[in-house]
Amino acid sequence: MPDPDWSHIVSAALPDNCGWRGQYRVRYSEIGQNGLATLPALADYMQDAAGWGAKRLALAYDDTVGRGVAWVLARMAIIVRHYPANGETITIETWPSGFAHRMASRDFRLIDESGSVCAVAQSFWALFDLQARRAARWPDWLIARLPDPPGPKLIEVSQRPAHPPANMTMTDHITARASDLDIYGHVNNVRLMQWVLATAKDGKPDFQPAGLDIQFRAECRFQDNVIIRAQDDYATISQRDAGTSKDDDNSNVAFTDLVRAQILR
Repeated sequence: MPDPDWSHIVSAALPDNCGWRGQYRVRYSEIGQNGLATLPALADYMQDAAGWGAKRLALAYDDTVGRGVAWVLARMAIIVRHYPANGETITIETWPSGFAHRMASRDFRLIDESGSVCAVAQSFWALFDLQARRAARWPDWLIARLPDPPGPKLIEVSQRPAHPPANMTMTDHITARASDLDIYGHVNNVRLMQWVLATAKDGKPDFQPAGLDIQFRAECRFQDNVIIRAQDDYATISQRDAGTSKDDDNSNVAFTDLVRAQILR
């Protein structure tokens, strides 16, 4: 991911036609051993802010579920300048920043109590058919509600996320529990992020990295058995392909990746 232009990030105006601003207080349950917020906590705030931002455009879950569709997160790139501390109130500003190839982007700017930008993110959202459980076409009523023009892009993210190395090492295996699920009936993206950040080449989880580029490629459903694999600064959440078992030699097993991520140190 290219180095961000922080002067542009700081100076970009909150769009009048589609911007949303809200405040979040870092709670004790959201900090690490150093007293600072974790990356999943910041992502959780941004997930909530995205819902409120979509609500302003009448495109939130409550506005679309009756039509059988909803937005799902396909990818998120986060860059952290510094992590806010326990009890600190941060302001999140967010807006749609583009629409292309049946994908909507939404940018986020996180501002600490001193007024400094502490993190920035760009996310990509696909419309999801709740019954067919696959990507949906954009109907005319939805297109009519999209802001024209969208807001500015705060960071430049490559069109294709980095591909993980071929030979990855299994670090864990997890069975999705009911407590992992969200309103869509699949494992929430922030929980998947926690699983990814629990991998580390030195054996120590890193929940406060310099950033994360994470791609959500397929659903993880209730009681799905997944394998966490890692190599260098890459991690995947994968399922063994049909016909292979946990007793097979790892070198002969084919995997389908549900999540791919690059952790920025």
